Amino acid sequence: MSIFSAPHRRCLLLLAGAPLAFINSGCAQAVPPAATGAARPAPTVSQDYAPYPGDPDGRTERVTVTVDPSEGPLRSFTLRSTAPQRDNGPSERRIAEQADRPSVHSGSLLFDALFALALDDARLDSASSIRDDAYNDGRDIDCNCFQTGEKWPYVWTRDLSYAVDLGLAGIDPARAVNSLLFKTSGFRDGAAIPSTLPAGSTQIIQDTGSGGSWPVSTDRTSWALGAEAVLAQLPDAERAAFAEKAYAALRGTVEADREAAFDPLTGLYGGEHSFLDWREQTYAPWIVDHLAKMSASKGLSTNIVQYRALRLAARLGRERGDAAEATKYDGWADALKSAINDRFWMPEAGLYASLTTADPTAAPIAKFDMLGSALAIISGIADTDRALSVVSRYPHAPYGVPVYFPHQPGMVPYHNRAIWPFVTAYSLKAAARVRNVAVADNAVASLMRGAALHLSNMENLEWLTGKSEHDGGPVINSRRQLWSVGGYIGMVTETLFGYHVDASGVRIDPFLTTSSRRLLGDGNNATLDRLSYRGKPLRILLHLPAAAGGSGYYPVASIRLNGAPSDAQLDLTKLRTEDNLIEVTFGAVRPGEGGITLAPAVPSRSHDDPTVFSPWTPAIAAVRRAGNDIVLDIAPSQGRQKLRYTVLRDGVAVASNVEGPSWRDPHAPDAGLTVCYSVTAVHPESRIQSHPSLDACLRGSLAQTIAVTDARVETSAPLVPASPTLIQPTRLVGRDTSFSIRDINIPKAGTYAFRFAYNNHLFDINTGVTNAVKRLRLVDMKGATTGQAIVQMPHVGPVDGVHPLRESTVAYFTLPKGRYRLDLSDYFNMSYLAVNSVYARPGGTEGPRNEASIAALQIDAVSTPTETAAK
Repeated sequence: MSIFSAPHRRCLLLLAGAPLAFINSGCAQAVPPAATGAARPAPTVSQDYAPYPGDPDGRTERVTVTVDPSEGPLRSFTLRSTAPQRDNGPSERRIAEQADRPSVHSGSLLFDALFALALDDARLDSASSIRDDAYNDGRDIDCNCFQTGEKWPYVWTRDLSYAVDLGLAGIDPARAVNSLLFKTSGFRDGAAIPSTLPAGSTQIIQDTGSGGSWPVSTDRTSWALGAEAVLAQLPDAERAAFAEKAYAALRGTVEADREAAFDPLTGLYGGEHSFLDWREQTYAPWIVDHLAKMSASKGLSTNIVQYRALRLAARLGRERGDAAEATKYDGWADALKSAINDRFWMPEAGLYASLTTADPTAAPIAKFDMLGSALAIISGIADTDRALSVVSRYPHAPYGVPVYFPHQPGMVPYHNRAIWPFVTAYSLKAAARVRNVAVADNAVASLMRGAALHLSNMENLEWLTGKSEHDGGPVINSRRQLWSVGGYIGMVTETLFGYHVDASGVRIDPFLTTSSRRLLGDGNNATLDRLSYRGKPLRILLHLPAAAGGSGYYPVASIRLNGAPSDAQLDLTKLRTEDNLIEVTFGAVRPGEGGITLAPAVPSRSHDDPTVFSPWTPAIAAVRRAGNDIVLDIAPSQGRQKLRYTVLRDGVAVASNVEGPSWRDPHAPDAGLTVCYSVTAVHPESRIQSHPSLDACLRGSLAQTIAVTDARVETSAPLVPASPTLIQPTRLVGRDTSFSIRDINIPKAGTYAFRFAYNNHLFDINTGVTNAVKRLRLVDMKGATTGQAIVQMPHVGPVDGVHPLRESTVAYFTLPKGRYRLDLSDYFNMSYLAVNSVYARPGGTEGPRNEASIAALQIDAVSTPTETAAK
């Protein structure tokens, strides 16, 4: 059964300023009003935007565009909006077209002006220096780079990379290269470089983030998307220089991530999902106290950018003649693609899950995000049937697609309950790929509406009203957010005008829907001028078909290059150095592929409506009674709603439709094994699920704990006695600290989980670069290595002034009976990189830090994932 009930599936037709037309699932056609515009635009036009019906403060807002034609071919626009502006910003903005930047001429003054606005946003984000309070004492750092937005005058890896991929690579490739290289780094002088990393390689920077950054967060490989886009735009000499540096950064990064973040049990990479990095907004509330579980969970978007990085590394390796490395990286990518499809796909929903559980089963959790969903399609992970399903079944709102669904209850808008224009732009790319007209129209209307009303390409918008501020959020918002700017530019250049650039060259493939045709006004032509491809100028002229009502798209009928018939794939050798005109004509309207799923209409200030919000995450306790009788107690729901529960044992569902408040396991596992239970709450009618509860584990009779006070512990770290703030003796294991435990007895062959009880309070849980990252090596009595893994001990937040002990990530080993020695040695974290030598927080200016206070080693005999699934 789908998690979305049938009455909520609708086709939706949206026009900028036109009334919403909700059409039943049969998609009967309706003819909306034509968009304002004429063949020769009037000096002034206005566009009205209707409010969301469920907004008690909603009103129709008007955007007016005036053009000053007196300056010749380069126009100046003045835009005015009646909508309230974020942070009391100005309600009027003047924009001038630039001779060195593209422009659009169509029958719609609004359409032309909004493209000019996006390019002006890009101009304002083009900086000669950048700054952030945490770096270089807040002083300027010279860099001809793209800054992240009005409120973010620094360069952040993922923001930059997605922005360049979406549209900025073709606008200013030189600045894109500078910015991308700024987000790479070698190691600091004196910082030990792991011997397993390729000689001469560098690292892509994972910015400050959850738990002390990498590898709690591992989406730094999003850098590959920006690098791939800009490589396709550079002339040969510049491309060769950048390709050399890109290959060094990609090799060092994918090799380090393979060691520190790859899980061989699942074939996936662990870590926080990309961009959705405000923990409570998209994870269970308990995650803030257990960030090692975030490291161990798997994110769809993060695994896809890992896949893209591997593919690009393989391609650049082949270009260099490094065939062996290229073959290795392609092999890793092939296996990762299969694992993504195996582990994240949820057939009952027809969608990819956003994330998985943190245990070895990596079970998909019924949470969905549009960035990961769209990247699965754009990156070739999803086959045709899955791509069609994802685009048509992901829930949309009238004014755009929420980045995450279902929403978290009780949360203010930011990642939760929000539209992010750059994600909308990726949804548009995915919709165009599968020719889904309804979803593409929703995305185009959303991007235009948001930019017009707010006179800039905003960071985010509330998901129902489309406002930049509503019901307490989005909590943070910036004008000219870089990836929003890139997304808007790409909407026009790539989707509507069909200008696609990749490693194979230029491909012309516009996706012109009947709605977007009407948005271009009543003229017969639309021109995108002053493009530059590898130094060669291009113009794209669309010979527009007559505007038609209803919903559909116009297929390309013919393409001409400089007057001669041409294929869609342009031959670079046929491009002239002085000017190139590409003309496109269209055929008769065709119906699109699939419809659109609309989330149910709810009041805009609703915080827990069960048709769009998850239940509150439950809490449980587990008790093992005499005779291995295991009982779970389920705490009452915070929302006091009638719920059902699904029980998971070691990540595998073993009971459903449980009413609570207790449940007894009829098939408890062997008493020698440690077993962990969690519970998911389900709304009985909507079938929307909560996050799983924090697991309740019962340690088996084979479990053992070795405290750091044990005589078998051999370490150079002095013993730190218990104190009022850290209630158990620990040893501070740092960069140069030896730490071993000898004579570990494994009494029975089987699978064992190794983890540390630790504390790391170097810095806050939401930022920093000092996640403790160590290599664990297990040696048998003959001195042979029987297993090794990277373990992480992320930042831990204090509780009532006390530094609690938490559990590290887990290393799993299948071992024969016998005695072993454990050695813990240094790996590296982001504080080891040269870029952080000017960072003003721990691990920065005073030198790298890679340490945790370890209290004990915990060893548990566990079921293997295969055994668990079979029970």
